[in-house]
Amino acid sequence: MFLELIVLSDIENKPITLTLVGAGNLAWHLGHAFTEKGLKIDKIINRSTESAASLALELGTRYTTNFSVSNSESDFTILAINDSYLEEMLLKMNLSETIVLHTSGSTDIDIFNGRVKKFGVLYPLQTFTKNKKIDFSKVPVCIEASDKTTLNLLLNLASRISNHAQVMNSEKRRSLHLAAVMANNFTNHIIARTFDFLDKNGIDKQLILPLLEETLEKIKLIGPKEAQTGPARRNNVEILNKHLKMIEKEQELKNLYNAISDSIIAYYSTNS
Repeated sequence: MFLELIVLSDIENKPITLTLVGAGNLAWHLGHAFTEKGLKIDKIINRSTESAASLALELGTRYTTNFSVSNSESDFTILAINDSYLEEMLLKMNLSETIVLHTSGSTDIDIFNGRVKKFGVLYPLQTFTKNKKIDFSKVPVCIEASDKTTLNLLLNLASRISNHAQVMNSEKRRSLHLAAVMANNFTNHIIARTFDFLDKNGIDKQLILPLLEETLEKIKLIGPKEAQTGPARRNNVEILNKHLKMIEKEQELKNLYNAISDSIIAYYSTNS
């Protein structure tokens, strides 16, 4: 994009003020990350008074549930909200004198066209839960902007909290978001079903955690293709059938086991 043209100058030390729209998981983490780096959160705007007040108290700022208030005093207005509300917020809010950012991995930057003057995307690639602190400096942050000057400012903003800010267009960001869903959400769901199975059989769930940790370490070290083990990887039909018989009365779990095992077998039959 404009990466080769980006040169940070005296804007690196310029005080930056932010308005946060939203008070959920992502807003909580962004608010704390920016505040800890000395940036000023001018206000929190959120539907729920309780959530807004709680986050504002933690960040030492003000809050409102009035979405029509002016944001001209903030350099950036960050829409840390559900994707489905973006259109509504753009219609409701007075965003003419601020750089407006959405935080979605799957929404194109084009959503801003004709609605605001300067805009961009600030997409942190991480799973967020309130009160579960993370090291934001390690979080990849993908950015995109309406013009070169805004991109320069946005890179500066993202670099305040992350050591891994990267320019990425909407098409690649959508693909990255899909990959993130598969890697994180799908894996988490499989582990949830695994925990349910262990509970039903009276087995301590903690026993499986060292295995999960080692799996991730091996993926980091040698990659997932080489790290794959198990009966499906070996195409051991005898053990696969034995497992399926054990869960024959749990149709959903059986379907999941079958689908993943079939995928592993097919993958290694063509990629061995």
